[in-house]
Amino acid sequence: MSEPREWVTAKEAALLIGRHVSQIYRWIDAGRLATRVRADGVTVVLSKAVLRIEPSVKRGRPRGVPGGRIGR
Repeated sequence: MSEPREWVTAKEAALLIGRHVSQIYRWIDAGRLATRVRADGVTVVLSKAVLRIEPSVKRGRPRGVPGGRIGR
């Protein structure tokens, strides 16, 4: 597998780690990922930072939070 480019779009970052693009934007909004804006106006993130943060974030619903099918 080839090494990822240094700076990637949010969509590329999501594909890189198997997450939804909205998760990437949540991490950006929370200040967990540094960004920069390319000359064409597209926001990009550092791919190494995405790969570093992903394993530290738990997936799924927090314990004690009911699922979407309540009352069945």
